[in-house]
Amino acid sequence: FAYEHANLKGHLSVLEACRHAPDFRHLVYASSSSVYGERPLTDRGFSEDDPVNAPASLYAATKLADELMSSTYDRLYGLPQSGLRFFTVYGPWGRPDMAYYSFARKILAGETIEVFGEGRMTRDFTYIDDIVDGVIGVLDRPPEPGQARVLNIGGGQPRGLETMIALLEQALGVTAKRLMKPMPPGDVRATFADVSRLKALTGYAPKVTLEEGLTRFVTWFRDYEQGRVGRP
Repeated sequence: FAYEHANLKGHLSVLEACRHAPDFRHLVYASSSSVYGERPLTDRGFSEDDPVNAPASLYAATKLADELMSSTYDRLYGLPQSGLRFFTVYGPWGRPDMAYYSFARKILAGETIEVFGEGRMTRDFTYIDDIVDGVIGVLDRPPEPGQARVLNIGGGQPRGLETMIALLEQALGVTAKRLMKPMPPGDVRATFADVSRLKALTGYAPKVTLEEGLTRFVTWFRDYEQGRVGRP
């Protein structure tokens, strides 16, 4: 709960800072694919026009609240804003609690990984370089005042959790020890970004496949763990 509370307070603080900043032009902030909640996987992906009234977790609810606060600030104060709904970002310098990162560490250590949802979950993995391209593209194209917007930013190609693990095993050269577990509360079975709106605005086109992205991550991860890459 402390993290979610800090998220809300932090976003409000940023909005207030923007409201009082001279020559303010455009705020680009991080939302999340989690706002879509649990929904069936379709061929078209999750659209920004889909309803987002049933978040599955408190984290998702706070991200939705951030979007609502931003929309209100835009209406009240004319702050041009773009909220980016990130879809499963991965790559070097990622969060150690993310599945791909913690799996890599445990696999190399010979520890058992816990595979939730019996391995049947699907995620729209998005490599960090593609995320950066999308963020910069949006930053350079602010909406008109009074037109706060949200945009999906994802890979546009959902892949199964077991596929991700198999590719990670291949890149690491080690077979994982698995413990299959049920779906945890607050998680969702699938995510899939419809990125057509972002593409129309910026020309966004994800370039890095999951195969290539995990290979790049493992190369970085080995250097990082062996001290060849500086730690923060």
